[in-house]
Amino acid sequence: MYILIILGSGRQVDALLLSASAERLRVVIPGRADTTEFRLVEGQWTSESGGQVEVGAILAGNVADARRVLGNAQGRSRTAV
Repeated sequence: MYILIILGSGRQVDALLLSASAERLRVVIPGRADTTEFRLVEGQWTSESGGQVEVGAILAGNVADARRVLGNAQGRSRTAV
């Protein structure tokens, strides 16, 4: 599966999703030597350094896999002003 991560700075990063559960994501981000882990803390995905990130999209062959990963995350709504 592929995943789109939105960093705290607003920068979007494509990554390869290695493993996922309702509380944890392990990804490989191009250009980084090590895998990166994100944990769901109080409804927010949090990096190993404590920064908050957002999951912009998960591209999966099976919709049930994506629902399992995102089941406990809070959605973000955007409105036009």
